[in-house]
Amino acid sequence: MRFIHTADWHVGKSLRGRSRMEDHQEVLQKIVELTILHRVDAVLIAGDLFDSYAPSPEAEKIVFRTLLDLANTGAQIIIISGNHDNPRRLTAIEPLLSLTNIYTVAIPSRPMDGGLFRFQTKKNENVNIALLPFLSQKGIVKADQLMRDDPGEYSQTYADRSYKLIQHLCQDMSDDSINVFMGHAMVHGGVLGGGERSAHTIFEYSIPSTAFPAHLHYVALGHLHRAQRIPGLCPVWYSGSPMPLDFSETDDEKSINLG
Repeated sequence: MRFIHTADWHVGKSLRGRSRMEDHQEVLQKIVELTILHRVDAVLIAGDLFDSYAPSPEAEKIVFRTLLDLANTGAQIIIISGNHDNPRRLTAIEPLLSLTNIYTVAIPSRPMDGGLFRFQTKKNENVNIALLPFLSQKGIVKADQLMRDDPGEYSQTYADRSYKLIQHLCQDMSDDSINVFMGHAMVHGGVLGGGERSAHTIFEYSIPSTAFPAHLHYVALGHLHRAQRIPGLCPVWYSGSPMPLDFSETDDEKSINLG
């Protein structure tokens, strides 16, 4: 399977009052062009499409136009929400996106309810993608109780709850398939790019890389703006943001991941 892993577009973000709309249009168009050039089977977008819970019409136009352009390449598009995205807004537009080959998970869901997406590539490869959008500390409690049969059995810490959620989402993956996990989260050892929201990158929001099972072929993460690989039981990657979003990120080498 060929895939593109990208995240943290933050469309709508300005820099010292200067609009970045033209920059975003140019960068996102390049992602579309790369999707066509490399004939990828799937585009994994790991959250933070927007910079704001209430994006402007201009920001929405850029994002949704890009998503439709990506869908028109024939690739399967898979999206989760990040901490900057409004999950209710993405859920509202989901019925329209699903008319194309765009699959969206904006809120945590059980595997049988959409948290585990399965599809087949043009070469008849079976693919499983477990999906976990960003979870606040309050949201992790609800998600933990949703996934478990006994709501009274749950752990107290964010890391422990996240670990159990990831294990639950990945438990029904088959050995003869390509197994991928996509999440928007802070993982132990991750290096910040500089433009992240600090309240959501503190230790209380961090999870260990060992939460990702060894049978996964790839873990596609969003949240940190610096592209990097995290040591783990399987390949764990942050794609980073595709363009600098803050002056502290100007020295970072921006990219997308092509696998």
